[in-house]
Amino acid sequence: MKNKRLIYVDTIRVFAMLLVVLAHSCADDLANRQPTLKWGVVNSIVIVTEIAVPLFFMISGAMVLNSRKTYDLKYLFKHRLVRVVVPFLLWSVVSAYLARAMSGPVDMGDFTNTLLMMYHKPVLIAYWFMYPLIALYLLSPFLKAIADKIDDKMLMYLLILWVIIDIALPTLTTTTPKNIGVYFNSFDLGRVVVSKDIGYFFIGYRISKIDKHTLKLNMNILIAAVLMAINILISFISLKPSLQFLNTIANINTPIIAALVFMLFKRFETSYGKGFARVIELIAPLTYGVYLVHGLSIQVVMKYYVNANFLYVFVLATVLSLLVILILSKIPVVKRLFT
Repeated sequence: MKNKRLIYVDTIRVFAMLLVVLAHSCADDLANRQPTLKWGVVNSIVIVTEIAVPLFFMISGAMVLNSRKTYDLKYLFKHRLVRVVVPFLLWSVVSAYLARAMSGPVDMGDFTNTLLMMYHKPVLIAYWFMYPLIALYLLSPFLKAIADKIDDKMLMYLLILWVIIDIALPTLTTTTPKNIGVYFNSFDLGRVVVSKDIGYFFIGYRISKIDKHTLKLNMNILIAAVLMAINILISFISLKPSLQFLNTIANINTPIIAALVFMLFKRFETSYGKGFARVIELIAPLTYGVYLVHGLSIQVVMKYYVNANFLYVFVLATVLSLLVILILSKIPVVKRLFT
């Protein structure tokens, strides 16, 4: 155990990884929208998993913006970006090929075109996360300069701008009737905040600075539970087109819920047992690789276990992904390239 802080961060990382795999395991059942109990359960689960990506961005912000190495451009391009980009590119090639191979003969023209279009479109939908993450890494020296200089008042101002410009207005644009939504659609060159995920970076950084003893455990749990219940309720109510604008409330709630969950894990940092910590230390280094391979794992499970319950898909895909990455992590050169 390197230090106590890393245990809670690694625990969040493992938790978020499981949520991502669970969300994508539910995809087929979610798409088959039927007024059944099963669909309702799946829909509710997917709403809960929406905090996964915000948590990943918060982890990155907490680690990157607290590191002195973030100012070092040589370290950024020789180490930090390499560790992220190389496995992403290699798994993109592998995933693009194997996803086609599992469906039949591979059309090499289509395969090649998919790779050439990677700058514009990820080879798997799940890989969308990598594009804003890489952008934030590229901006990280500037973001750290901001984080080191601004006070809480200025940070709150930045987050308010972010919520309005990158969460509330875009949601109103897409969820209200066209004749109304057009008034919320901003002119691209007038956008103040450069990334819709930048707020999570700063939230994670700010929470990492909070003394865990000042965190209100019961209040955090209560508020997070209430806001999550509201989001689940909105997900059903907004199925009616005229009420889709309520998703604006849900989208504003999501970063609040994610921040509260982040705080909960931080609050418990001294309560993790040694056995639990050892398990987390084993799994946490594998989470990035699991993220990159879990899409293929889900396809494999669903190919050979037809009509499997989403929970079976989740468990089997998680175990398969962990085993694949664990094995690869034991091979020195392969470890650096694929995990």
